[in-house]
Amino acid sequence: MIQLGMAVVAAAAVLGGSGGLPKGTLFMESHPPAKSWETYTTSDSLRRPLSVNPCNRRKAWDGGRVAARTMVHAWENQMRDEQLVVYRDTAEARKAVRGLRAELARCAVVGGGHDRSRYYAKPVAVGDEALRVGGLHFENSTRSVVMRRGAAVYVVGETGRVSKGLPMPYFRGLVEQAGRMAAKVCGLPRTGC
Repeated sequence: MIQLGMAVVAAAAVLGGSGGLPKGTLFMESHPPAKSWETYTTSDSLRRPLSVNPCNRRKAWDGGRVAARTMVHAWENQMRDEQLVVYRDTAEARKAVRGLRAELARCAVVGGGHDRSRYYAKPVAVGDEALRVGGLHFENSTRSVVMRRGAAVYVVGETGRVSKGLPMPYFRGLVEQAGRMAAKVCGLPRTGC
């Protein structure tokens, strides 16, 4: 019984003690000091929606989260973000990705005029399952990769050129980063990989 208790304490310590992720989990965490024209923001909130959020939800709709971290780097009219969410088990993570696919279909076109956004998604081979997602907005566009590995879902995105066809050259760097994270999450407890 004592050994089991020690294992739980060790796992909690690796997840940050309060159910969070260890410092340095996201690649963006090792950023240089922010310049006057840029910001880095970090959140460990379990209620923050997935970074790919076509229906513009204010809170997470997916259940079973046990740890999360989101980072956003913004400068001028550009943005780059990273998010890792660890779920209670692989089934909950699969359910989250399935729910995101449904949201991308339901909210493929939202708003009108200068508030209109269009989303496109295609599968990509990384992790256990993944999507590349393009968002076309009034004055900019975003591209993201959403990857599930075991019980973890990782989202990496940036502003940048994208089109309805979602050509792989636009996503290559994001896919490579998602591949590196697919290997990295397997070193975390509760990821089931």
